[in-house]
Amino acid sequence: MTVNRIAIALLGATALSAAAFAQAPGGAMNEGPLDVSADNLQVFEAEGRAVYSGDVNAVRGATRLRADRVDVFFRASDTGAFEAVTRLVAEGQVYYVTAGEVAHGEHGVYNVETETITLTGNVVLTQGCNVSTGSRLVADLATGVSRLQGNEGAQSGGRVRSVFFPGAQDEVEQGDCEMPTPPGDGPQAFENG
Repeated sequence: MTVNRIAIALLGATALSAAAFAQAPGGAMNEGPLDVSADNLQVFEAEGRAVYSGDVNAVRGATRLRADRVDVFFRASDTGAFEAVTRLVAEGQVYYVTAGEVAHGEHGVYNVETETITLTGNVVLTQGCNVSTGSRLVADLATGVSRLQGNEGAQSGGRVRSVFFPGAQDEVEQGDCEMPTPPGDGPQAFENG
């Protein structure tokens, strides 16, 4: 199985923002390149789009987006070259992972220009031992405001559900609450040649 790998260093707009999620997934993100690895890569230059498939991992600093497929959309420069990432669209077993939180859904969109991340489809947000569920999570990275909407038509009557454990952060530090583990092999080491 050949792994195609590309590293994109962006000075302006990047695929993952440096802001934090307030009560949604987030945490400090380091500056640096966006590193995307996958089993396969297809580039559609005329569309300004690259399609990664098969255990896709997009990593920037301590933040990771994992999915079965990720379409990366670029803005073209005057010369036609890919200049900046404008949006990532993730499908199938989508995980957004930071040092302290994991959000999981079936579909995810990170819009660089509006600095929002949207997860839909049986969303589960885990922060240590605390868990919230819904059908749609929208996080504004610029303001730190997030909104989780309920599961329409679910047994819960379309409501959001959260379970909080007092002192949960102490338990996480002691290893009593394990964070969900995204499926797949995880980010791969860069190989030259």
